[in-house]
Amino acid sequence: MTTLRQEREQLYFDLWEGKRPKRVPIEIMANLTYAIEYMGYSLKRELYSAEKCVEAAEKMAELIDSDNLPTIPNNESAVFRYTKAQFMVPGNDGFFQHPNISPLTQEEYPEFSKNPLDFIVKKIQPRVFGILEDDPEFGHVRINIARQVVANQFAGQVPRLMEKYQRSGAVSVGLLIWAPFDFLADYIRSFSNVLLDIRKKPEWVLEACEAILEYELKQVEMLPKPFPGTVPTILLPLHMAPFMKPSDFEKFYWPTFQRLIEGIQERGYQANMYCEENWTPHLEALNDLPGRCQIAFETSDPKKIAAVVSKKHIFANGYPTELLKTGTKEQCIDKAKELLDILAPGENYIFAITKPFLRKNDTNMDNVQALVEFVKEYGKY
Repeated sequence: MTTLRQEREQLYFDLWEGKRPKRVPIEIMANLTYAIEYMGYSLKRELYSAEKCVEAAEKMAELIDSDNLPTIPNNESAVFRYTKAQFMVPGNDGFFQHPNISPLTQEEYPEFSKNPLDFIVKKIQPRVFGILEDDPEFGHVRINIARQVVANQFAGQVPRLMEKYQRSGAVSVGLLIWAPFDFLADYIRSFSNVLLDIRKKPEWVLEACEAILEYELKQVEMLPKPFPGTVPTILLPLHMAPFMKPSDFEKFYWPTFQRLIEGIQERGYQANMYCEENWTPHLEALNDLPGRCQIAFETSDPKKIAAVVSKKHIFANGYPTELLKTGTKEQCIDKAKELLDILAPGENYIFAITKPFLRKNDTNMDNVQALVEFVKEYGKY
């Protein structure tokens, strides 16, 4: 007898094999911060309690009957605090955000490009982890121990919840990495500085992107063998492209990104990317990506996606998260129908919200539940 979980997983297997699934898969993501506040808990306290985090994640699974597990019961907030991490900083209410930091100076580009791993370990990490300044000799050991302690607290919870609530585990995630240019912008040069760098030191930026590409592909090579019986993927949040003019995108962003996707696939993984903001000006470039990729879109025009992007790829997202907070049930369902009418006929669509719920007031749970039930029926082929 086929279980509900097997039925849900088959939806994804069919998509990745280029077959028509029985219906459009449904993915709703609720961040652990949302789940904790939904329970009435404080981020400044319960975000550091593995027991409360698991309780909150389980509550989301009870409330949201999507095909995925809506909330992952795992977080490293305690690690960020313990290691004095500057790349994830809590606000007064306990919510963590990524500040616009630049631990790499412009003059250090050539040194970084010669050996990114060595530079990251010896110079960048000490600049972003306060614990390495406090304890240069054993700081890295302490970071690894902290991460392992936190991981042990959540060990086994994801598969337990997937089985209990019959959610799909068809797609596994081996690693989260960035397009080489995004790596520069998000973590070592900052959004603002990297856009100045491409004007003042364009060759240094190109050399750095090449070095980052090699560094990231080595990370993929070091991964253990993919979990059998799943579609093994690498997650890629794509950030900077919408803020670049086409000529800069073609010169600085696309070449190393395309080769990164090729390298990921050559190493036995599939690319699962999220095109943040509006990628409409760059949609045609996605047709040059090899193989079958999953491409999620935030605010790109769905009609242009359907018309321009090759159906060899899997499309995801597109449903505006904000509408679930501000709209009536009828408005929420009408928008879902509109998107399904545009994107579902390609038989390569995963219905998903554009952004996960982050804070307690980000959505109306009644609307979410009505949306899921509607898509289950209307999304049948």
